[in-house]
Amino acid sequence: MDYAVYVKDLWVSIGGREILKGVNLEVPRNVVFAVMGPSGSGKSTLLRTLNRILDLYEGVSVRGRVVVEGIDVYDSRTDPPAVRRLVGMVFQMPNPIPNLSIYDNVALGPKINKLVRSRKELDELVRWALEKAYLWNEVEDRLDAPASKLSGGQQQRLCIARALAMKPRVLMMDEPTSNLDAVATAEIEKLIIELKRDVTVILVTHNSFQASRVADHVAFMYDGQILEVGPTGRVFTRPAHKLTERYITGKFG
Repeated sequence: MDYAVYVKDLWVSIGGREILKGVNLEVPRNVVFAVMGPSGSGKSTLLRTLNRILDLYEGVSVRGRVVVEGIDVYDSRTDPPAVRRLVGMVFQMPNPIPNLSIYDNVALGPKINKLVRSRKELDELVRWALEKAYLWNEVEDRLDAPASKLSGGQQQRLCIARALAMKPRVLMMDEPTSNLDAVATAEIEKLIIELKRDVTVILVTHNSFQASRVADHVAFMYDGQILEVGPTGRVFTRPAHKLTERYITGKFG
């Protein structure tokens, strides 16, 4: 199978401490793939390795192979900004640029990267991204309002729209609902399921129930290693590893 993301024998250390220890992973295209596990297991570091955000950290060592949509991410000829355009990222805390308008938060990336040729194309792209993020109907009459005026859930959907406007092939989400209430969480989860029509979604979560609701495939991560990976239904009903079973039944983590 030709995978959206292929990781082989990935080792990552930060400041001399090993965070990822021989990770192997294959993520099919156009699925929701959840990486679950307790805090400190290396989930967020794995995401930051896939799009080379780790380049921005001090004292990082990466060994192994990471291929995203056919691009060898750590090949010396690979352009890191190109990787970050290919792989979008949504963080745990909503982080729109508060003093910019709703419109400009979405438009800024495409303008800087010259993804559009006219204001009309930019308007269409902004609307498309906001519609994909289930936000257009709530903000279409106030696109000039500051992003800070939005609720927490709306701000997170704006961040998703901002990422989608760059037309990534893979969208990574790092605990995107951990700071949201139940209603906003349900909206984001519905959106995640819909997004796989357009992109491959890799979701990091410490919430096994969320993984069971939205993911097609799951990986269970513990102490820097992936202990189990497979279709969601199989992993949750017939886990192969004892730690996976203890985690999904709430006995630890």
